[in-house]
Amino acid sequence: MPPTTAPPSDVLSDPASSERVRLRAAASVLPAGAAIARRSAAGVHGFRSGMPHEAGARPDVEVVLPAGTSAMRRSGIRSYSAVTDGDVVVVEGLPVTSTLRTALDVARFESPPAALAMLDLGLRRGLFDVTQAHSRLALQPGERGVARARRLFDLADPGAESPGETWLRLRCADAGFPPLTTQIEVPRGRGRPYRLDMGWPERMLAVEYDGREFHEGTAQRAKDERRRAHLARLGWTVVGVGAGEVLGRSLHLELGLAELLGVEPRLRTRTW
Repeated sequence: MPPTTAPPSDVLSDPASSERVRLRAAASVLPAGAAIARRSAAGVHGFRSGMPHEAGARPDVEVVLPAGTSAMRRSGIRSYSAVTDGDVVVVEGLPVTSTLRTALDVARFESPPAALAMLDLGLRRGLFDVTQAHSRLALQPGERGVARARRLFDLADPGAESPGETWLRLRCADAGFPPLTTQIEVPRGRGRPYRLDMGWPERMLAVEYDGREFHEGTAQRAKDERRRAHLARLGWTVVGVGAGEVLGRSLHLELGLAELLGVEPRLRTRTW
């Protein structure tokens, strides 16, 4: 006998269901004109990113329904209602908001650190254009999340090579520091140039995200120290910042950088 196909409700509520299977189950019960949206759509397009505390979580499939449509009452689906004219595409058989519309929705409705990490990744992969995003946002003045989205698109940078670098840059922006340059190359005579995560080249001051996966271990720490000592001899100050400092509640990071920059940090308390 052929295998029995489980109903969509069972698939969506089954913790063993893969993300792709859950997306297909959700798509099978969507009304006409609806589409997978927001973070779920970012996953389909290849630029979803989450926060560390979300690791292992199994979020609902997010979908957008045509404006005026009643919310869907199904376990495993979170629905929103909005105008989607011209913003729905088909990817591997799934109705999904376009990459640009997905980026716009992420910027408007996700938390700033999660949203900016996704925008950075999308730009790095060439999936949408910031100018087009601003043109679309200009047509929605005063709507929910639009002002925040404008700021996030202004901050988005394809030079970020990890979410940690994005979050570090966002903390600097929130503190009111001058705009950062990403992926700075520093010639060193022989061999390939050093490349610094981000910084202020005119001040020869750089900030680097020392993520756990790349900077733990005695050998790696020793290598980092030798590299930064050489950069110091070239006139650079390089500040290494750990994951705990970037994601923690303390303002020591902002206060230390403010002292090096000779400015007063705008931030008085963490907002994320």
